[in-house]
Amino acid sequence: MAFQPTKQSIETFEDAEVRQTLERVLNSRYFVHAHKKRQFLSLICDFYLKGRAHELNEYVLAYDVFGRDSNYNPSADPMVRVVAHEIRKKLETYYQNEGANDEIRMELPAGSYQPFFHRRIQPVSVELIERTPATPKIEPVPGVWPLKVVPIILSVVVIGLVATTIMLALTNRALRQKAVASRDTAQYGIVWDNILKNSTAPVVVLSNPPVIRLSNPHEPDIPSRDSITLSAEAMKALRGRMMTNPQTLIGESMIIRPDPRVVISTTSHTGLGEAIGLHYLTTFFRRMEKEITLKQSRTLSAEDLKNRNVIMLGGAWVNEWSGKLPDEEDFVYSVNATIVNRNPQTGEEREYVPQFEKRNGDLMTDYALITVKPNLTSANKVMVLSGIYSPGTEAAVEFTTDRNHLDQLNQRLKEANITGHFQALLKVGVENSIPTRAAILAVHKLP
Repeated sequence: MAFQPTKQSIETFEDAEVRQTLERVLNSRYFVHAHKKRQFLSLICDFYLKGRAHELNEYVLAYDVFGRDSNYNPSADPMVRVVAHEIRKKLETYYQNEGANDEIRMELPAGSYQPFFHRRIQPVSVELIERTPATPKIEPVPGVWPLKVVPIILSVVVIGLVATTIMLALTNRALRQKAVASRDTAQYGIVWDNILKNSTAPVVVLSNPPVIRLSNPHEPDIPSRDSITLSAEAMKALRGRMMTNPQTLIGESMIIRPDPRVVISTTSHTGLGEAIGLHYLTTFFRRMEKEITLKQSRTLSAEDLKNRNVIMLGGAWVNEWSGKLPDEEDFVYSVNATIVNRNPQTGEEREYVPQFEKRNGDLMTDYALITVKPNLTSANKVMVLSGIYSPGTEAAVEFTTDRNHLDQLNQRLKEANITGHFQALLKVGVENSIPTRAAILAVHKLP
């Protein structure tokens, strides 16, 4: 992926600190004998230090680490993804054990090949004296047995220590939240200003697109009655499309009933781009030490749109709420699966049409919108992150959660004197159904 920042998004580290962090990991028992994994980590950190982390992708790693040639096909050879997954697990294990006290930690976020560095949060603790306290000298009191006074005094001391510990922990948490809140506003600007300042968790909405799926013979009569039987030719084509590896005929091993039928499902699926986008948002809000509330599109209510900030993943075809808010927008989706520009500015087109590879029909260029507009009461915001296709949605989410691209977007908004509601149009390059690059084509101010 080419959307992660080339330098640290939230914290700044010296090059020497990054190298020391890498050396500690490589010299640990988890990596010291793993040659390819060491080479993998060394390469991505080298790109990071040179400010070229945005160039890292599956092809670069395949060539430089695993010696693949120009015929490398990620679909047929998943080696890079497999090793990246193993590295993530080993890093997690390392920081749970040998590297538990490392001040600076390295991560390899899922869905990315670019390293992420952060400082370990130091827990607040109060050191309790374990030795038995000296028994205080208590003058005898007529009618009171002296030993009965000692437990009372010790209880008071223990209660005081516990109360102090709790107060220090709460104070530290409040200070960290305050620091995070101020950092949010400074670093993420116009795009996230209102949402990050609000103490109430925003609602993130996953789409529920209508999807045609194979029916189950045990389903009730209603869906079965509306199902459609697939022809032999259609089943052959379906099996062919599901063969992801020439040596492993996945399509031939599927369990399919003798009379295959398909039905429309509106409750069981979401897009891959939306699912990956949810991961980016979750990671983003976790770093901000903020929570989110997740809902499916079909369960979102008007009350949510009145009282909460809402982030919708997916456009009008997959998210029924995305087109129901009253405000007029300059960029809209058409019935022809394009984006129409209803208010074209100088140098802008009136319609943006996705591009496909003619030989196999694969998507090559998608377009996506980042839309920020008022909710039903205008008290909060609705952010819609959507592409014409699912890779565009993924790119829009990553564009808004990556510091490097956010800086570009915020700068464009400032140049256009936009401080509130807006739309940004992105052009997204796609390879093998994965967004690889994105660029801002236009920003428009909304009422």
